[in-house]
Amino acid sequence: MKHSVRVLCFTLSISLFFPLTAEISFRSPDINSKNEVLFTVRADIPGKGSYDTLCLKNIDAGIIEQLTFYPERMESLSGGAILQIRNRFGTGRFNTATGVFSWVRDFRPFFEGGTPALGVLGDVSVSPDGRWIVSIEAVTYSRGRLVLLDSTRNTRYVLAESVERGGIPVSWAPDSSILLYSLDGNLYFSRPEAFFSQTPVDMKYRLLGPGSINNISWFSSSRFLYASGSSVYLVQSSELFARALYSPLISIGSLAGKLPCSFDSTADSFCASPDGRAILYARDHRSVYYCPMTGDDYALAEAAGFMPYLLLAGNTADVAFIWTSSAVPVVLTEAVEDGKRIIRGWKLDSVKEGAVFTRLSIPFGPVSYAVSPDGSLIAFNTTSGIRIYSLSTWKETASWNDEKVSSMVWADENVLYIGGAETIRKWNIASGQAAPLLLSSVSAAGWNEQGDSILADTESLGRFQYRGSMLWDQAASGRMRPAAGSNASWRIYLDSGSNYYSNMLYARSSRSPGGTSALISEPRISLDSVLPQTKASSRLASDIFTNGSRSGLRQVALVFDAMDSIEGLSNILSVLDRYSIRSTFFINGEFIRQHPSAVNEIVKAGHQTGSLFFTTWDLSGTGFRIDEDFIIRGLSRNEDDFYNATGQELTLLWHAPYYVVSPLVLKAGSAAGYRYVSGDVSVPDWATLEQDRLMPGLYKSSADIIEDILKTKKPGSIIPVRIGRTSGTRNDYLYDRVDLLINALVEAGYEIVTVDELIKRAR
Repeated sequence: MKHSVRVLCFTLSISLFFPLTAEISFRSPDINSKNEVLFTVRADIPGKGSYDTLCLKNIDAGIIEQLTFYPERMESLSGGAILQIRNRFGTGRFNTATGVFSWVRDFRPFFEGGTPALGVLGDVSVSPDGRWIVSIEAVTYSRGRLVLLDSTRNTRYVLAESVERGGIPVSWAPDSSILLYSLDGNLYFSRPEAFFSQTPVDMKYRLLGPGSINNISWFSSSRFLYASGSSVYLVQSSELFARALYSPLISIGSLAGKLPCSFDSTADSFCASPDGRAILYARDHRSVYYCPMTGDDYALAEAAGFMPYLLLAGNTADVAFIWTSSAVPVVLTEAVEDGKRIIRGWKLDSVKEGAVFTRLSIPFGPVSYAVSPDGSLIAFNTTSGIRIYSLSTWKETASWNDEKVSSMVWADENVLYIGGAETIRKWNIASGQAAPLLLSSVSAAGWNEQGDSILADTESLGRFQYRGSMLWDQAASGRMRPAAGSNASWRIYLDSGSNYYSNMLYARSSRSPGGTSALISEPRISLDSVLPQTKASSRLASDIFTNGSRSGLRQVALVFDAMDSIEGLSNILSVLDRYSIRSTFFINGEFIRQHPSAVNEIVKAGHQTGSLFFTTWDLSGTGFRIDEDFIIRGLSRNEDDFYNATGQELTLLWHAPYYVVSPLVLKAGSAAGYRYVSGDVSVPDWATLEQDRLMPGLYKSSADIIEDILKTKKPGSIIPVRIGRTSGTRNDYLYDRVDLLINALVEAGYEIVTVDELIKRAR
């Protein structure tokens, strides 16, 4: 394996926030004399705008054909010969050798009755040879089935009935021969084809050990490193199947080296060098070490060895490692700083004593990046186009900016597939040619003058004529006739939809006996019903604002409580930026005093800020004398501390620590000019395992908390999330799964807004 890389992919932060909505709507119907209807489907990408997909419906045959394919995600398969393209309408593959496009039928496409998702497109893990696909098939908002698909035979096997949705817990051998996957805190191994045999080996004989896929890093097709505790073990793939026969009589692997501290699979990561003799190790997104794998270090003259060290900024949200073709380690990080998303980079040119990580220059406006298969080049997708850098010299070697880029993936060390806003292209970097393969989206489409051929326009390459099977030819000429809403047999029109789609496309027969029907089948998914806008359902007149209007729109507010500790804030800001969400933060004085820079980052990111009082004291406690004057002074002090730290004023919204409510608390807050805010959804993200022993059932995992939130939320709900670790023990924290929570709300058809927006709509 030439190099190892974990790809960061995200959208650039901008200074304006747009409503986070997820809608699918139909537009621009155009019917010809053969009862064929051209139309577009507009889909919102949460936090990233929207795109149109051109479709054709044959009314007589009842068949829908998709004509364009927007590349939300792309994967390179079979050594770059096959390009896999995915979006919420389905998954397809384009064979660049034969020029043939085909659908992956296990992911039911829209035109065959599949339901386009409202949320973020789910991840998949594709084996390097392209044969095997692992995905999570949603069952609930937070959980799904872990499914292995053999794409050559279109057969599937359920690896697990219930896993948490999000990243795919799978790691492939570089030659696709071995599959490692994690379930319930343990790692398992298998050959993928073994699942389809008549007698699959029981899981207990395929147990590697505790951990997640973060504990694993392959460096050849037959060898990987496994981190356990403070030790790193070298494992040969052949050992795995011997272990299946003799477990637990034999241990797994041989000692490769030591870590400076015990490995935490929930927060740490590492990446093996191409020869497996060193690793890059990141602890809790803060500390990065270069660790030689020297085996048993008990009797070494220099037990610690030389380990170059890099301390990352506290706002770091993600860390990725690259080993170049010459085995040079590179560290790339993601963060939100000054209200903008940034990438930072460092390079270790020498691992000799005295070497240090040196800072790298990143091109302006990075959106995503990808490393070539041989580890020689890195492609940055920026707001001004693609920039290719040499990893050895870190200098720009090529660029491309013909259109806005949605996704990209390397075919080989010389060719990059570009998923543009209008076209999907194959860019040969050496020759500079970027040949169009498919159309992503078009600026205009219609029938030719005869009404028997489809024409479409793009801004970058002009006019195209549809050939069939997703393929288009550039057309030098050809007049596009005006759109027609009717013919001798049918009238086509748009009207409101039943529930899932924001509108619907209808066909009304002009023939006897007439009749009207929807051209698209409505999914059997019921979103929360919303009554017409009224003022009676709001709580604006109350001393406590617990929810906004229950009518009019599906809106909820996520509020983040910053009490004293900072854990989770960098991830929260990163996720909110990725979704372009403006949220509400309640900030305690202790948090301001301990983390003034973090408070500034919340403000610079454009979020609303309310008061969480000046101290973390429980205002219902008896240890101190709490009166109206004390509360008013405490609110005033928090205002001053916040202003001194940020130069900004707090919004006149507040709640007491731990959401304590009493007549005294409400009266004092009102006298100070504040409105008290309290969530109407219970979120026990503060409950610990120790507390659960005293009150069984109190503790819940983050996935279970999200399920409860989705069951109890209503239009206008306020959902609180605590920032920072608790004093007791939790296996996970909701602040680390904010992306899953937001996506669940989006899938349920909700828009996420600030508390003041809920108040405004409740008037």
